[in-house]
Amino acid sequence: RLARMNGASLDPDRKSVLEHWVQSIPAPPAPSWVDASAAERGRAIFEGSSAGCATCHEGPKLTNDVTVNVGTGGAFQVPPLLGVGWRTPVMHDGCAATLADRFGKCATADHGDLSGLSQADISDLTSYLETL
Repeated sequence: RLARMNGASLDPDRKSVLEHWVQSIPAPPAPSWVDASAAERGRAIFEGSSAGCATCHEGPKLTNDVTVNVGTGGAFQVPPLLGVGWRTPVMHDGCAATLADRFGKCATADHGDLSGLSQADISDLTSYLETL
């Protein structure tokens, strides 16, 4: 499972073509079951400076395209978050069967600062992620 997001390096031309294709994929529609108020509170947490989410998950696809080590077993490319609610499990090794698991059993000290977040905040943040 560790090699889930690994693969052979691409030559620059292939990488460019693949990158263009990936960047052109539209986000799926937001789910209708997410509480809009919770998602809006979660957006504020995501975009705020205390948790640090938007430090790496930024731009039109919510990725800075940087390879980093967030304490989950190696250095990995910051994934785009658009559509993240539709593609669980998440994390490079699939340890988070749900988005909530990313903030529970799959949380690491180097992957955002969750210390100031309550369970309600994490629930709101998860609601926001489901809307992406």
